[in-house]
Amino acid sequence: MGLDNKFVITYVGAHGVANHLIQLLDAAELLKDTNVVFQLIGSGMRKESLIEEKNKRGLDNVIFRDPVAKAEVFKYILASDMGASVLKKVDTFKTIYSNKTFDYMSCKKPTLLAIDGVSRALVEEANCGIYVEPENPEAIAAGIRQAMASPERLIEMGQNGYNHAIANFDRSVLASRYLDHMKTVVK
Repeated sequence: MGLDNKFVITYVGAHGVANHLIQLLDAAELLKDTNVVFQLIGSGMRKESLIEEKNKRGLDNVIFRDPVAKAEVFKYILASDMGASVLKKVDTFKTIYSNKTFDYMSCKKPTLLAIDGVSRALVEEANCGIYVEPENPEAIAAGIRQAMASPERLIEMGQNGYNHAIANFDRSVLASRYLDHMKTVVK
């Protein structure tokens, strides 16, 4: 992938209005003095304008990739240092879980999270990433610099996320909990 000796942060998903990926370009601009590279994989109505903005700003540390099959996505995540889950800063998004976060957890990768609410609570409870204020490029850049300063912590957060996902979201665990609950309801 040509990203040796880079600190790769991968975002996988829609490039739409709700995703507000411009915040990652803004952070990339603040991180030009580092080896950070943002890899954005997917498509959406904002992708072309984001590519134009990247080119206008001369951001060599942002790479756009076309969508790939779900099975292939994991090779990109596994080759990354962190996964990014970001959304626009609106109250509605405080009530949703980011699917991307679960993908990163399953790959033992820490999450750079710019979504407040239940997604933030999940990442903090699992101790599997860094929460940064959405739409705040300075906070995003600072969070990334903090993460880069502690490679062993990144590995620990990745493992924490994986362990948390297995313990709480594995289908067999969920099915067992559901069955136990149904037994108490039927009694």
